[in-house]
Amino acid sequence: MISIPSILHNPWLSDWGGLHLFSASLGLMATLAFRQRRPSFAFRPPKNNSFFITFVKYVLAPILLPLVPKIARVEVEGGGLKRLRQLKGKRVILTPNHAEATEPYVMFQLSKLLGEEFNYLTAREVFEMYFPAGRLLQAIGAYSVVRGMPDRNALRATTEILIEGKHWLVIFPEGVAVGLSDNLMPFQPGIGQFAFRAYEDLVRKDGDVHLYFVPLAIKMVYVHRMDKAIDRALQRLEGKLFSRGAPRGTAPQERLLRLGEALLDSSEKKYGVQQPPGTALSDRITYMKELIISRTAQALNIQERPGQILTDRIRDLINALDQIIYRKVNERGNDEQSYGQKKLEAQVLRNRLETAVNFMGLDECYLNQSMTTERFMDIIGLMEREVFGARRFWGLRKAVVRVGEPLDLKDYDDRYRANKKGALQEISATLESAVRGMLLELSDLCKPLEPSR
Repeated sequence: MISIPSILHNPWLSDWGGLHLFSASLGLMATLAFRQRRPSFAFRPPKNNSFFITFVKYVLAPILLPLVPKIARVEVEGGGLKRLRQLKGKRVILTPNHAEATEPYVMFQLSKLLGEEFNYLTAREVFEMYFPAGRLLQAIGAYSVVRGMPDRNALRATTEILIEGKHWLVIFPEGVAVGLSDNLMPFQPGIGQFAFRAYEDLVRKDGDVHLYFVPLAIKMVYVHRMDKAIDRALQRLEGKLFSRGAPRGTAPQERLLRLGEALLDSSEKKYGVQQPPGTALSDRITYMKELIISRTAQALNIQERPGQILTDRIRDLINALDQIIYRKVNERGNDEQSYGQKKLEAQVLRNRLETAVNFMGLDECYLNQSMTTERFMDIIGLMEREVFGARRFWGLRKAVVRVGEPLDLKDYDDRYRANKKGALQEISATLESAVRGMLLELSDLCKPLEPSR
């Protein structure tokens, strides 16, 4: 059975996308409020502070949203808000997609539109990495979970939240945010495990219990023409990757491919790879991704499972590396000096693994789909992460939210009692299919890539 931490790579925040921009924005405030650091890796429970949440919703967020994640507004399509309001007072788990670093902002705004407070399952190292802002994350409802290993504290807290039913719970079940808004990573089958634990406790007290999963699809759509912004973004990358600059007057797609080839050339030299002349760009990228992933698994002595998809392989490696990077020195009897070296080595592997993810946007199957402004900017964003260490949002977007049909855990009770694993897989597949379908429909909102003026 998959434990909670292995289900979710970064349900609220991590290096790969989440709320680090929000944490940084709150950092100065937290520095003034807190002075002493807590022991490393102490469990961080949710500490919803209604006064502070109200302040962030109505004072801080309206300032930060257009400046940091460049979100002009959040729109809930059709009768989505009505559907959610019908669930007020009930136990609810929201399961949105998580393509980039900004969906947590959207969920926080959704809580404002509903007049509710949410809790958010959050990778535990976030509270250390972004100290002291991590304490403010607790104040807005975030709580910690250790990825890739059992975390009884997180399981207990999640169960208590669902049993109490006071706040809705937000999780991001993809596990990996790769930065491609048109892609949906597979949902993990263990997503319903902790929900059933709370459900069973509730049934013992009251036989008629309802606990709802609600699938959500979030799509970012640029609100202005982006041709000039695209040109500036490409120039910034070209200035870094080409010593003499790139030829002018060429189409954005051609410039993007040249940048991709330059990035790939650099990585191949770094890893000592020499491909035969004429090897297709997509084949070279596939080879590099496989090389990085297999070398990382070998360094960690992890036996990869046959037939495992790329994102699952990456997720397993991330969890293994983060357990080394963020584990306390004395947890396994390691002396501080030797274990410090292991952490440094794990961080190097972690950075290399991110290169494999950044190359996903240059996959032929992704490039050959209809090129929209949003898709093009996603690919630029992955290149920026590889070259500059972080992506830049070049224009204002609106976040469009579509709300799917709620899934009542009560409807799966008999199947869960008969076959727990099968029921959990069915729940995960149903939620994933709903989000995937809604994202496909929302893609019609995206604009075809416009030629430069």
